[in-house]
Amino acid sequence: MLWEAIPSALAAAFSPSTLLIVAGLLGMAHPVRNAVVFLVTAATVTLAVGFVVVEVLKGTHIDDSGKHPTVPPAIDLGIGLVILAFGLIVARRPPQAPKKKPEERDMRLLVVVGLGLWLGSPSPLYLASLHSVAKGGPGGAAAVLYVILLAVIVLLMAEVPIAYYLFHPERAAAGLRKANAWLARYGRTIGLSAAAIVGTYFVVSGIVGLA
Repeated sequence: MLWEAIPSALAAAFSPSTLLIVAGLLGMAHPVRNAVVFLVTAATVTLAVGFVVVEVLKGTHIDDSGKHPTVPPAIDLGIGLVILAFGLIVARRPPQAPKKKPEERDMRLLVVVGLGLWLGSPSPLYLASLHSVAKGGPGGAAAVLYVILLAVIVLLMAEVPIAYYLFHPERAAAGLRKANAWLARYGRTIGLSAAAIVGTYFVVSGIVGLA
């Protein structure tokens, strides 16, 4: 169900660390090359995970009619508990001090690819959004379209600043500095609140489905 998947994807997209990485890449030598490699790598992993997870979850259960695949409510409950546990772990960690802006230097492409792989690795919130899509049992073309849409949403905090930098480098750099300063103050609270809301929703949905 796409309407249920989009809020989870938006919550997954909220990643202050992603914005910090993008700001660092755009402040180093070869900014466009590094940023594009980073984004392409992250998008490839995000899409691959999305296609696999949706296909696997679509085949986890057949409803009483034997025609339409549905996802067991126990998975709702499990994903909700994982999200809440993830939020609790993050909440118990002490806030990290803001990092200084790195000096302009070159970065090895292998390191950039590694950062892209890290960003593209699935978070509990992204898995929750894929789970929501799978529950609707979309057909092949619809499933591909939904996964692409969710991937675009999840990577927004990398896509938007990189695209802006291509047209207005100086403005983008100034905007990233302001955004990182704001996120350093409020990002943790917003992210934990989003995880709590999404996690609670899936837990309640799972309990209701099992009742």
